[in-house]
Amino acid sequence: MDNNKLQIPYDNESVALLVIDMQEGFRDSANKVASNIKTLVKNCHNRNIPIFWTQHGHIKLDDDVLVSWWGSDKSVKYGSENWKILQELQPHIERSPGSLGHLDFTITSKRQYDAFYGTELNSLLGSLGIKTLIISGVMTNLCCESTARSGFIHNYNIVFLDDGCATINKEMHEATLINLRYGFATIAKINDILDWL
Repeated sequence: MDNNKLQIPYDNESVALLVIDMQEGFRDSANKVASNIKTLVKNCHNRNIPIFWTQHGHIKLDDDVLVSWWGSDKSVKYGSENWKILQELQPHIERSPGSLGHLDFTITSKRQYDAFYGTELNSLLGSLGIKTLIISGVMTNLCCESTARSGFIHNYNIVFLDDGCATINKEMHEATLINLRYGFATIAKINDILDWL
């Protein structure tokens, strides 16, 4: 973790883990960090730290700027096989449909890069008193970076995981870390977080 940012206070009642889009449609990148994320998720469960999983998906593959950008053949359709969380991570998701507590929440209303945009994420975090958000998942330079920037603007301390986020190549990943480190997030490794927790 960056030495100049170690002053972010740890309080297990005000920190949450966000796992972004670890879905079958993004498996090539997700495979790079699935093991690390699994380790962190287990540790968060042991400490009763809330975990928010996002699933990106489009209900219609038309009339959407993001779908237009990538094309309908590369876009993830809501409810499809590509929309599902990686099979090996599914046993680690604990859903709590009836109450807000320490169990996991799955945000299925995500349609844009930013996991805050048009979803219930901010209201859920607020209801739990979350102040620090640890960000992991895919893609580093798209959904993870957009969400980190938005989270900072929503007044959360952002901890962004170098070895808990992945994208299609190292150059894009490193570019995000440079930009976020400068003005939006503390960049950390999984082991830093395990020590911090």
